[in-house]
Order: sequence, then C-alpha cells, then structure tokens
Amino acid sequence: MKPEDRISNLTGSEFKSIKLAAVSLGCSKNRIDTEEVLGLLSGWGFVITDDYRSADIIIVNTCSFIEEAQQESVNKLLELSGTTGRQPKIVAAGCLVELFGSKITKSIPEIDGAIGAHSYRSLEKFMKMLISGKRPVIKQKPSATYSSLSPRILTSPAHSANVKIAEGCSNRCHYCLIPSIRGIYRSRRPEEIVTEIKSLLANGTREINLIAQDTTAYGTDSETLPDLSGLIRQILDLDYQFWLRIMYTYPSRIDDQLIDLIASESRICNYLDLPIQHVSDQILRLMNRSYGKEELSGLVKKLRNRIPDLALRTTCMVGYPGEGLRQFRELIDFITENPFERLGAFTYSGQEGTVAADMAGEVPPRVAKKRYRELMLRQQRISDQLNRSLIGKELRVIVEKAIEPHQGRYYGRTEYQAPEVDGGVYFSSQSLLMPGEMVSVKVCASSPYNLLAKAL
Repeated sequence: MKPEDRISNLTGSEFKSIKLAAVSLGCSKNRIDTEEVLGLLSGWGFVITDDYRSADIIIVNTCSFIEEAQQESVNKLLELSGTTGRQPKIVAAGCLVELFGSKITKSIPEIDGAIGAHSYRSLEKFMKMLISGKRPVIKQKPSATYSSLSPRILTSPAHSANVKIAEGCSNRCHYCLIPSIRGIYRSRRPEEIVTEIKSLLANGTREINLIAQDTTAYGTDSETLPDLSGLIRQILDLDYQFWLRIMYTYPSRIDDQLIDLIASESRICNYLDLPIQHVSDQILRLMNRSYGKEELSGLVKKLRNRIPDLALRTTCMVGYPGEGLRQFRELIDFITENPFERLGAFTYSGQEGTVAADMAGEVPPRVAKKRYRELMLRQQRISDQLNRSLIGKELRVIVEKAIEPHQGRYYGRTEYQAPEVDGGVYFSSQSLLMPGEMVSVKVCASSPYNLLAKAL
C-alpha cells in the first residue's frame, strides 16, 4: 500500500502506523499544550516525526492573541497544506479554533479538521473521525479544573523546561482575548506540578521556568491551594541543584513574601518577569490594570533595594486607544528613570470581542509604529549601558549549544537571561562542553543584547 493511501484505510485501533508532526505557534504555554498532545498521541502508537514531508497528519497549534498571530496561524496552515511529495491531513488546533469554531473549516477548505484548546481529552475520538475520512470539528467549554493532559514530549532542549502552573486568566484586561479563549484562571494541583518538576530534574533538566498567564495569581482560585510562594517552597524541597525562574508576574500581586523568598533562596534566579504594559495612570485605567505609576515606581524601587543583584524584564504596549503624546512620554521617562535590564514592546492590535475594540481615541498605525521604534531605541541604549557595566565580571552560565566545539566556541545564558526572549553569552572554552552544563565565565565585551566572555 502506498504511504499516501494508508490513512483512508485505517481504523482507530491502528494509530501505531501513522506518522504525525506538530507545529506550535505563539507562546510557551501553547508549546506545553503541543508537547502534552504529542505525549498522548505517542502513547497511543502514533509515530512522532519532525519531518513534515513524511507526515501523514500535521497538527498546527495556533495562536490568536493578536491579529498578526491569527494571520501567522492561517498562513502556516495554508503553507503546510501544500507540502510536496504527499498530501497530509492538516489539523488546526488550539486558540484559533476557540475563537472561530466551525467557521475555521468553512473559511479554510485546505484543513481537514479542527480541535479547540479545551478539547484535547476528546483527541482519541477526534483522530478516529479524522482518519476515517470525516472532517471533524470539536470545540468544548473549559473544564472547571486544570491538570496535565499527559507526560510531555519536550520539543525544546531538555536542560531547560517550562512548567505551566495554571490555565486561563481572570484579570480581564480590556485589550485581551485570553479569558474568552482560555477561560477563567484555574490553578494546577501543587503535587502534580512538583511531580512533573521532579521527573524533569531526574532526567537532566537544569532550569525550570514557571509559567502561566499570571503566575502570581496561583492559588487565588481555591482556598485549599498554597499561594505562589507556598508552591515554590514545595518545589524547593526537591533535593536537586537547579535554576528556578519565575515568569509572567502581575505587578500588584508581588508581595513581600515572594520578594523575601527570591532574595533568600540561591536556586531562584535573580530575575523577574514583570509585564507593566504602560505607566500612565489614565492608560492603565483604560486597560483595566489594577495599579498605577506610583505603585509601579515603588515596586521597582523595593525590588532593587531588597534584591540588589536583580534583572527585571518587562513588556510594554504602545498605541493603545487614548494614548496621546503626553502619555507616551510618561512611558519613555519612566523606563529611563527606572531602567529594566530587558524590555519587549508591541503596538496595540484591536481585537473584536474586547472592551478596547470599541474605545474612542484610536492611535493611527504609523504613529504607533513610530512610538514603538522610539521606545525600542531608548531601551537599546539602556541595555547597552547595563551590559557594558558587566565587563570584567564573573558570571555563571548554562551552556545552550556548541557553535564551533572544535574551536571551543559556545553559546549560553546567565541566570539574568531567560530562554528564547532574552539575549545570551557567546564564550570560548578550552574544555569540551555539553548543553546543560554550568560554567563560570568572565565577561570580555558586550553589545546591547549579548555578552562576549571566556570560560574560567
């Protein structure tokens, strides 16, 4: 039988003969969903491959956070439907399906099925329908609780792993579709989180990154759960040496308990991801963010005082409805007076179904783009200055990869640089190093986003 004819003659009990590939778009939380889906399908006998050209089925885990992400998802679905050599079945999965439902198969005839982010526990039923020649669409409501789907198949280097501690969001920011797509906030059981982390560490992971839509909201949805600090203490009870990094924190939920924990525990990276979005009180109110500029300024100063050796990362939005030149200058002045080691930015993208979509005071796209460029240019200067101050210092680095191992050239990261979103360290070493090893280096030179160093 020809490979391209195989699916149409299969039944659900013959999953083991099907080659399946997956593409994950968007955030790291989406990647975890993809990895759990792959783990589930692998357990049923599917042959997992990263070669799209040989796959019988390709699952595209889509993103819908902003219009640009939605278009990228559609483009990827269309691109893969034109895979040469054979005609695989293309499945749209995740957030785009949550947003558009059955409309997605009507508007994109090239795809063979669609399954929403809350429907993966119905994946076996979905796959049986798909391989029998049907064109299934399954979109279910979010469950009342959140738990892992299955053991994951990591698609990123094994030495660094993201661990999702909650699903959904209840913050209701006026520009955001996440609560509509992912549901209200649901914390994962601490024992399940700790068990997963223990398994990862036992298999060689050296860095754990805690992620969620809002990690600092952990436990707020149930009186029986610990808060984030309590969860972290349970994780730190594990008898392993590793880096623990906290991502996606909400400014008004960072309390003294969490600050003290970061300051006192050597295994917690002196790094905090603190998305502020803006600093203008007027814009923050329009965004429905529950803090103001004075609170942000006080928080940054408190963090700097209590954890002197701290790297702060933030995210800002420009071009939000109602943002005038005065509000934008407030943002520029704030990051100049309160410099962040890392800063990412994006221009506002109106999303149908959000409160912001109906707001007055639209900022012209060309103005928003100009503000974005100015903000990032200012941050580039700040980053360059901060990196220059590290020249001559000794830092601990986790090896990411060998660039030219025979010439002793490697790439890694310090505890002050998160994977994928921050810069890194290019360094030389006379020793042969493997990904995940920890080495001490001395910084020799810098650029705005990367460091050049030599292993000690």
